[in-house]
Amino acid sequence: MLGVKNLHKSFGSNQVLKGIDFEVNEGEVIAIIGSSGSGKTTLLRCMAFLEQANDGTFIFDDLKKNIRKITKKEIKELRMKMGFVFQNFNLFRNMTALQNVMEGLTTARKIPAAEAKKTAMEMLQKVGMIDRADYYPDQLSGGQQQRVAIARALATKPEVILFDEPTSALDPELTGEVLEVMVKLAREGTTMVVVTHEMEFARNVAGRVIFMEDGVVVEEGTAQEVLSDPKEEATRRFLRRILRKEEEE
Repeated sequence: MLGVKNLHKSFGSNQVLKGIDFEVNEGEVIAIIGSSGSGKTTLLRCMAFLEQANDGTFIFDDLKKNIRKITKKEIKELRMKMGFVFQNFNLFRNMTALQNVMEGLTTARKIPAAEAKKTAMEMLQKVGMIDRADYYPDQLSGGQQQRVAIARALATKPEVILFDEPTSALDPELTGEVLEVMVKLAREGTTMVVVTHEMEFARNVAGRVIFMEDGVVVEEGTAQEVLSDPKEEATRRFLRRILRKEEEE
């Protein structure tokens, strides 16, 4: 469905992605784990064309094309099929929750306001935020803002949603409400690629886990294979570090 082959991305002399192969199939939930600076977020942003990769092949359904030759028109069409949930919510501060969810429908897709409002309200209901539809972001907790951001991503009925560490900006007590929504989406068969440091989510929800380090995919497999019985020393080292951190907290 969605994939990249031999994907490369550099920022100046810093090579961040070093030939990544990645694919997600319809209905699959994939968790991408790894230390800060391993290239996880850059991979996601390149897949969503929020960053321009230097080289590689991009695949989406029947489209298979060198990433340098994809046209602006094709990028616009591909973005229409993808939702993106940012680490820091990226809500418009001067718009209510409802207006934030409606914005992409009315502006990018030219959907009439009445229809956009109906869809937006349905999505706010889905993430448990219908009673906060008229609240502005500054009146909402971080967890509530992130749920609005998920509603915004869902409103366009994307074929796949990319989540960039959706809980890392949240206090621990607010993380649960966001993960609860994501678990619900996974159970409904939503195709999701999730960059995350939440190991329990990866273990219990993801069908596949990918461990990245230093711009490459080090290990890939089921949650059981990667998290409970990793083959690579780099993966074992990362998991030990995560475990120590959790014990300290």
